[in-house]
Amino acid sequence: MSDEEDRLLSEAAADEEQIVGTLADELRKALFDYYQGDMEFDELTFEVFDTLQAIHAVRAGSYRIEYVDEAEASADLEDRTQEPPRQKPKRSGRGRRRS
Repeated sequence: MSDEEDRLLSEAAADEEQIVGTLADELRKALFDYYQGDMEFDELTFEVFDTLQAIHAVRAGSYRIEYVDEAEASADLEDRTQEPPRQKPKRSGRGRRRS
């Protein structure tokens, strides 16, 4: 293995350790949020599972780093979650009469 390959592997390992460290910090925060009553148990369960999946992906090398503009992502999510305008059903002259 060349010195360049060694350097790249070392950098990749350091990046992965940093990612796992960040995930562990987020998990720690979630645990304390739950303990302090700021998070429901079902949310905590999801966070733990999601974090474990992410750590497994890093360990397996099957992850992709994406840099997201938070404002853009929030606006996109908000747009996607908006309900479409509801149309009133057209009434025809036919139908049941109410008595």
